[in-house]
Formats: sequence, structure tokens, C-alpha cells
Amino acid sequence: MQNLAEQLAAQKEGFLKKAPPDVVAIMSGAMAKLRASDIIDRARKEGDTAPLFALPDATGQTVSLQQRLADGPAVVTFYRGVW
Repeated sequence: MQNLAEQLAAQKEGFLKKAPPDVVAIMSGAMAKLRASDIIDRARKEGDTAPLFALPDATGQTVSLQQRLADGPAVVTFYRGVW
């Protein structure tokens, strides 16, 4: 069974084999900009304490981390939404 890093590497390899060169160039450029922006070093890491926040969920309802934590541990996931 592959771990997550291995699965991601395989996914990337498959994408690079199938994607048109211009798409690969655009994606590579975007990744280079992200790396240069220092965002990776500033991003929260596993085990970091999240700041308290309230955001809309998939149905538009406001969800507060503080409210969720009152019920016990919380798992926070983000998705990009509509493409």
C-alpha cells in the first residue's frame, strides 16, 4: 500500500505524461510563483493550532471552529469549489 507521498508522486507522474506541454508549462510556472512567494513556509503545518474562524460551509451555513470544538476535536478540510 502506498503512503500519501507516494500516491501524490504517482498522480503527478501520470498528469505529466498525459497533459499537453503548454498546460504543464502553465502549471509549473504557477508552482514556481507559489514557491517564490514564501507561502509554503508560512502555511500551517500538521500539529499547529488553528486560529478561531467562521466560514460558510458547502450549503452556505456559517460554521464556527469554536462551536465545533465545543463538541470535541475537529477536522478542518478545504476544497477549492467550482472550477
